[in-house]
Amino acid sequence: MAEKQTTKETKETRATQGIETEEIGEADLEIKRLMKEVSETNRKIEDAYEEKLRRLEAKKKLTPNEEEAESSQERISRLSEKLRELKARISEARKEGKDPLIADLMLRNVNAKIKMAEVTHEHQDYEEVEKVLKRAESELEEALKEEELDVKKEVEARLRRDTAKDTGKAVDE
Repeated sequence: MAEKQTTKETKETRATQGIETEEIGEADLEIKRLMKEVSETNRKIEDAYEEKLRRLEAKKKLTPNEEEAESSQERISRLSEKLRELKARISEARKEGKDPLIADLMLRNVNAKIKMAEVTHEHQDYEEVEKVLKRAESELEEALKEEELDVKKEVEARLRRDTAKDTGKAVDE
């Protein structure tokens, strides 16, 4: 009987150990799954950190130091002043009866280009604004040099010539 009891205890122990082994196996699987999740979460956090760091570096490049900011601000104010001056001259030319349409059209988007240069602080953007302002100024000068066309005087002069040619007499003005 003692043998039967020992066998019975042994079977129960083995059964209990089997359950424990299953529980240990499930616990191991759960631990492995959790470790995988933690690793994945850590990787995502690291990626997000790298992205934020990259953005900060890019932002740092856009933010100039104080000396560059002063120089940039001075250049922006100079370009804005030049734009205002050209627009005032165009207005005056119109009042005088000149036609500065091309110069005016050239200056339509210069304000946006100035703002772009102000944000990017790129030398290329400043150069582009300066080129457009110079071209607009030369167009304005060209418009100011043009002689005003007086159609009435032109028609009268032509009529006199044609009349003198046809009649042989000079017509007085």
